[in-house]
Amino acid sequence: MSAIHRRSGNEAVQINPSAGDINIGLTDHGSDWYWAAFCIFAATAVGFVVSCAFVPRKDRIFHYLSIGAAFFTSLTYFTMASNLGNTGVETEFTHYLGGGIRQVFYSRYIGWFLTSPLILTNILLFSGVAWTTLLFTLGIQEIYVVAALIGSLVPSTYKWGYFTFGVAAWILVMYNLIFVARVNAKEQGSEVYRHYLVMLVGIAFIWTLYPIAWGLSEGGNVIAPDSEGVFYGVLDVISLPVLCSYFVYASRKVSVEGLGLAFEHGFRHSTVLPVTEKHIDQTPVPETRASGETAV
Repeated sequence: MSAIHRRSGNEAVQINPSAGDINIGLTDHGSDWYWAAFCIFAATAVGFVVSCAFVPRKDRIFHYLSIGAAFFTSLTYFTMASNLGNTGVETEFTHYLGGGIRQVFYSRYIGWFLTSPLILTNILLFSGVAWTTLLFTLGIQEIYVVAALIGSLVPSTYKWGYFTFGVAAWILVMYNLIFVARVNAKEQGSEVYRHYLVMLVGIAFIWTLYPIAWGLSEGGNVIAPDSEGVFYGVLDVISLPVLCSYFVYASRKVSVEGLGLAFEHGFRHSTVLPVTEKHIDQTPVPETRASGETAV
């Protein structure tokens, strides 16, 4: 009976063992947590898909962005729960287990690279900022993620240089959210502004904790990989199911069309007229003269 029970449990770590030189790695308990988080994200993705049925197609942009973020995160957590998408990196510090080779999930950063722009696009579109500001902010956010990834793979003290790059990028992202997008959201009306402030406070607080988690795990080797997974996982759960659910909720409380995001007829049916049509009434029409007449 005990053998049957063992076979029915989570064997991901045994089926997909870490590299032989890794002495600081995921355990069965950590894998169990990742599976639980995966179920949360997968259920969230399904919930967003179902909620689309109750919203007109032209008003679904926040739903579609949230669905994409939820599916990417589900894929990421499935990979980590299976003890895949990782490599070993020598630790700089000896705080946990005297140091050694620590397991680093690069798949986590791939997930963030794909997911965080979608979450940011939600809040930036809601504020009504210009597309140039939106694209610039998304690009800076990707620098933040890439810098954290490279830093986690560097065994020497140079990893903190990449950490500094990432933090600087995040400060710039926060500047745009607080001093650019917030001002723009205020111009959209009190209802939009109120919901934007909730989103802003949520992202500012939760996403600021990610560098702390990085410093305690991949950076400083202070906490175990299982604890690292719980720390990051709680932040991811709040960032995605909680905040994205609020995005979807807020989108139903304001006019998506008023935000300029109701693409009822698609981009090919834009109401912007060609230059010749827009200015046709302003273009002087030359007078028709009979042959032999001289213009005055």
